[in-house]
Amino acid sequence: MNRLVKPTSLQKKGFIGGLFLALVLTAAGCWQGRELNARAFVTAVAFDRPTGEEADPDEFLLSVQIPVPAKMGAGVSEGGGGGEHPFVVFGTTAKMVQIGIRQLQRQIDRELFFGHTQLILINAEVAKTIGVDRLLDYFKRDFRVQRMAKIAIIDGEAREVLNLQPPISQTPSAYIENLLSPQSGSALNYITDFGRFLVEHSEDGTEPVLPRLTMEEKTVQTGGAAVIKKGKFAGWLSNFQTWSLNILLNQKITSNYEVDCPLHLGETIVVGVGDLSSHHRLKERDGQTIYQISVRGKFETVEFSELHGPMAVFQDELEKVVSASIHAELEQTIRRAQELEADILGVGRHLQAFKPDLWRRMKNNWGREFAAFPIEVEVKMEWAMTVRRLGG
Repeated sequence: MNRLVKPTSLQKKGFIGGLFLALVLTAAGCWQGRELNARAFVTAVAFDRPTGEEADPDEFLLSVQIPVPAKMGAGVSEGGGGGEHPFVVFGTTAKMVQIGIRQLQRQIDRELFFGHTQLILINAEVAKTIGVDRLLDYFKRDFRVQRMAKIAIIDGEAREVLNLQPPISQTPSAYIENLLSPQSGSALNYITDFGRFLVEHSEDGTEPVLPRLTMEEKTVQTGGAAVIKKGKFAGWLSNFQTWSLNILLNQKITSNYEVDCPLHLGETIVVGVGDLSSHHRLKERDGQTIYQISVRGKFETVEFSELHGPMAVFQDELEKVVSASIHAELEQTIRRAQELEADILGVGRHLQAFKPDLWRRMKNNWGREFAAFPIEVEVKMEWAMTVRRLGG
């Protein structure tokens, strides 16, 4: 026989409490909805030099990109191939970011909100004269700004990137964000974000690097990187120097590489390089501290300029050629870093951890010390030979 169990007073209170919580959450959603409608979501920010001959050298041109909600649902034909832009760009000149935002707010009928900002672009001249540190100070103090936002130094006008009409994506910010992400598939990019930049910049004994974007007419190209020294732009790394830096910093890249055929003079082989790893350590030799980097990896033959490929018996020769070519690129990148007196390799970080006495003597003048610090690179590449063409 089933008996009806009456709910206790505690159960009644729990039911009433749950019902009240549901009502509160529903009401909160309505309030949040009204907040969303009252906000202008900034998806990208750009910094340039002000236009005009009498512009104040301490001022910058601050531009923001804001999507137009009514146009964000447009198809590819509208969003990527002409028609009206699904976004607007506003700009103003100022000496401080907060002042610039306040001036921009006077042009917009909604509250500017930077919680969805995907992209921060800085013109190279502004990064050199005013400094990256000063421009990013406001954003690093605003907890709403996502640390996953992409940052890039622009070889050209940063505002032009915001006005770019991308081929597929609806907004330039989404398009550039994808170009600066691992999904781009390019080993010539330096992959980083706002959070990683802040960490690298705060570490003693290392200098951060940011990706480079170049404006060419109505298109933008990735490749290369900007070295940031003491908070300001110090110089560029070329495409292959950036590729080499990715190897030195263990970025787990894959890439194709052209080498001379060791068997036939004047012929070229394209190899696919992968499984790369680098090991950094400090080594003592004849009373001198040396920074040694050992690089290991594998490659596969991808393409030949002639109708034949190397035979397996010439494996050693091909491995030596590939290793020597990569070694030369890595050496060039190290020389460039020392030329800029910017420790982008983390040598100072290793000294601080393993040679603290030596680091204390060097850290106050580390830029010049790094420029003369002995750095050695050893490269050993292995031919995987999972796919090969035999022939003479």
